[in-house]
Amino acid sequence: MISGKQGDTHSASTAAKNTVLIVLVLLLGGCGNTAYFEPGQPTASSNALVYFYRPAATNPGKKPLRTSYPEILVDEKKVGFLKYNEHFSVELEPGSHEFVATGLTPDARWKPEDRRYSLTVAPGEIYYMRLRVEFNTDHMTIGNFRDQYLIHLHLVDAGDAVYQIRETSRANQASHD
Repeated sequence: MISGKQGDTHSASTAAKNTVLIVLVLLLGGCGNTAYFEPGQPTASSNALVYFYRPAATNPGKKPLRTSYPEILVDEKKVGFLKYNEHFSVELEPGSHEFVATGLTPDARWKPEDRRYSLTVAPGEIYYMRLRVEFNTDHMTIGNFRDQYLIHLHLVDAGDAVYQIRETSRANQASHD
């Protein structure tokens, strides 16, 4: 009888483990591609959509300016903060626009000088602006690696951008005045 109780306990323990394993398999199997990105469309067909993104740095080891972030201005209007490995989009009317990544606003956490880019957008089109931040390894020496950065705000071809932006997270943007 005692051996029967041990067998029952073992069977119950095995059944519980199997149940947990089945639940985990079902949960994990149901997960979609976490690196999927499909660009949205402008809400008004007469407007353009511009994605701003800051992918992870490609250099090995420590990532530059990981906790620092600029505020993005479009035509001198605040549109959001561009944090490390994040993206957001802005809908714009057709025409010429100036984009600025700046640390000269009260809530930005960014010491590097402003980076600017001017772009003329067309109705119904989607554009991708990348803020690339990397260590400038050509100018680094042992013991002197501070403030040695390559920082560029530039337009990226859609074919390349969708692969890069899918590895970033959608920014949690608060509305701006």
